[in-house]
Amino acid sequence: MKKRRTSDATRLTQNALRSTRQRAWPLLAVIAAFGLSRVGYYVAGLRFDASSLPWFWQYIDPALLGANPGQSLWYLHSQPPAFNVFLGIVVNLFSGHETAVFAVCYLLLGLSFAVAMFLLLKELGMPDTPNSVLTAFYVASPACVLYENWLFYTYPLTVLLLLAALFWQRFARRGRFLDALLLFACAALLALAWSLFHLVWVLGLVLALVLLRRRNWRKVLAAAAVPVLVVVLWYGKNLVQVGEFSGSTWFGMNFSKMTNSMLTVAERRALYGNGTVSAVSLVPPFSEPDKYHGAIPKPEPTGIPVLDQEMKPSGIPNFNNTLFIAVSRQYGRDAFQILKSRPTAYLRGLAESYLLYFLPASAYLFLDNNAAYVKGLVRFASIALNGRFSYHHDHSLRQTQPSRYYLQGVLNSGWFLILAYSLVLVFGLSLLVRRSRPTPVAPPSSLFFLWYNVAWMTLAANALEVGENNRFRFVTDPLVFAFLAALAVGWLTRRRPGIPDV
Repeated sequence: MKKRRTSDATRLTQNALRSTRQRAWPLLAVIAAFGLSRVGYYVAGLRFDASSLPWFWQYIDPALLGANPGQSLWYLHSQPPAFNVFLGIVVNLFSGHETAVFAVCYLLLGLSFAVAMFLLLKELGMPDTPNSVLTAFYVASPACVLYENWLFYTYPLTVLLLLAALFWQRFARRGRFLDALLLFACAALLALAWSLFHLVWVLGLVLALVLLRRRNWRKVLAAAAVPVLVVVLWYGKNLVQVGEFSGSTWFGMNFSKMTNSMLTVAERRALYGNGTVSAVSLVPPFSEPDKYHGAIPKPEPTGIPVLDQEMKPSGIPNFNNTLFIAVSRQYGRDAFQILKSRPTAYLRGLAESYLLYFLPASAYLFLDNNAAYVKGLVRFASIALNGRFSYHHDHSLRQTQPSRYYLQGVLNSGWFLILAYSLVLVFGLSLLVRRSRPTPVAPPSSLFFLWYNVAWMTLAANALEVGENNRFRFVTDPLVFAFLAALAVGWLTRRRPGIPDV
């Protein structure tokens, strides 16, 4: 009898180990595919590009981060602080080895991307084998690897948003406090790293989760309390210091590109002549400080380098200089005047932002150096995955023949991207309104986070800024991919009920 019990225990242990291996192999396959793809890209010539560190507008001068990081971060008003905190840590702890450290950090982020994508699709009901294939395919795509090898906040925020989506799904299924806390911690980090993820966006998530999980509303509010408070305190700090309750003081300059920059020089001068706009709008947004000294009084020195520095050592303006607070406000006032008097200028800006939005994410200036090493693969992915079939766009036609210019922009768009985003926005909204169950395992609230963020990015980002819109879209591309995968699982399961859920 004792031998039989021992035999039964051994058999149970073996079965448990076999079951664990069976559950683990799809994720291990994804990790292996991730590693092999990165080796392949490295052999092809891709290297981590940290050349942005000394001069990008969004970064505090590395010399100031090194000499006085606390003061520089505290008086940062042009950007939310999180990414500059990361830069400051690396600059101070790994001086002389920054590029290597950034490369390792972003490689770990890429691994996190792969794991989070796999787990998210699993939560949405994707069977393991197709899940591992689709995830490996996505994380090995050229756009994903190009952004992973470029020092900017786009890739880290993409990973954070993917993790937030995963924790949303888990809370929607299980209602655990920890999942809600991790969700709102990710949301707060997003808001503290990119001003587009505004406090309004964070509060929208809280309200939606309260309404969708009414029986857990106390748990939701408790989990959201500290993360939301941290964001509010940073906004409040900016309100006290510079009079702006926001994460960034650049709104006016960014919005000016949607209106002022869509006018010809003659049109701007005419509006200035009749008093519609100020002299600030005769200067292109984000110009050097001395270009504004005739239009905006030069501010008195504050004694704080990050506020007083006009030009970085790299020769690029410091847009955290106090001058740009007044400059941006004036641009904003002028932009709204242009919106009232010349609404067609804004419509042109809106058209251009959407044309840029649906370009492949890899078609971005700061990725070109690395993209050159895998040019054929990037071109193939643009056609096969994004549906871009035309590559001719004459920018000189923008002012002379605008109808032809916009037609070329339409032909250059990624048509598969347009279709995918349209499906998510329109079909997804109908699913949410009807509260139908799109997958066999996910509750009705499960897809809201995906839809909400795709809608936020597609509508808010394109309504407020033009210039880098396809980079904006890259952040939500994984959510579109997950949403469509969930719909496919639901459709196939209804047609073939025997398909396993996990």
